[in-house]
Amino acid sequence: MKKIYHIMAILIVAVTVVSCTHNNGDIGEYFGTWKLENISVDGNADSAYGGDIFWKFQTSVICMERVTELHDTENRWGTWAQIGSDVLRMDFTHHDDTHPEGSDMYSPFPETYIPNGVTDLAIMSMSGSSMVLGYTKDDGTVIKYNLKKW
Repeated sequence: MKKIYHIMAILIVAVTVVSCTHNNGDIGEYFGTWKLENISVDGNADSAYGGDIFWKFQTSVICMERVTELHDTENRWGTWAQIGSDVLRMDFTHHDDTHPEGSDMYSPFPETYIPNGVTDLAIMSMSGSSMVLGYTKDDGTVIKYNLKKW
């Protein structure tokens, strides 16, 4: 009898932990942490990008996280939505009582080339372990993002 209670307790904890990580339900393939492996600009690898940014998706929130050389992190917050089958909309127009819209906390990292505001990224390919997104800047420059599930 004691063994049954022990097994039930483990199952309850496991279900609780899993359900807490999927706040407001399953969002599919996006859920979790993705490493921004590389960025290309007009087909050329962007050598200035250090490979230190992660995109974390949960519910409709995205956190871009940079891991520094000292293993500290810097976070940037926005929201996201998939529009149709081929667009990932990033929204960096948010604010709070101490951080106005456009502040670092609510802006993408500059090295991603994603501007403040609402930006549509083309979903070029998507699988459970990799994602390729594209963005064309106003001047015609094409940015491509290769992300891997982490």
